[in-house]
Amino acid sequence: MEENLESIVESKLAKFPIHIRDLMPRAQFQELVELYVKNNSEVFNDLMDKAKEQVSTVLSEKSNKLIGVLSLTEKADNLLMWSHYAESHSGYCIGFKSNHSFFNRKRSEKDEFYHLRKVKYLPRRPSKLMVDMNGTDMFLLKSDIWEYEQEWRMCAVLLDADTIINKIDPPVHLFNFPADLIEEVIIGVNAKD
Repeated sequence: MEENLESIVESKLAKFPIHIRDLMPRAQFQELVELYVKNNSEVFNDLMDKAKEQVSTVLSEKSNKLIGVLSLTEKADNLLMWSHYAESHSGYCIGFKSNHSFFNRKRSEKDEFYHLRKVKYLPRRPSKLMVDMNGTDMFLLKSDIWEYEQEWRMCAVLLDADTIINKIDPPVHLFNFPADLIEEVIIGVNAKD
């Protein structure tokens, strides 16, 4: 609020001629404006809404740099998934054991990381500022148009990555996993030797 208030004060003061601005010290004017804002809920709420938007933007930028999401599907034979994510059947599909302990490393009841959760599909995605969202809102809700993916997700802290490939933007963060997590490997019909 203080940051927004300071810029508002600066812009309002700039509109007055300099001889009027010089009649009252800036600090005193700032105090009067702060009192006015605190006693006028409409102005206060407007400032808070602007602050929320700024925080939401910063949170979005930071979360993209700090949080990684492993996205998995329930169905290995979904043709759309093979088309979209396996380069038109030229890639491969790794089948994991969903009940493996690797997918259940929750550190506390409210932990958002290192445990597998099902994505929820909604007819309308909730419209919220990021500061009003929780982990479910941010990472586990999608439009029902994507329901065919039957997606499960696990979030991870990107700084925990075992390998980071910085040659591309954004960098790729790779995490080791135990070999016994793999149940099957399916090679796409158009895969090369």
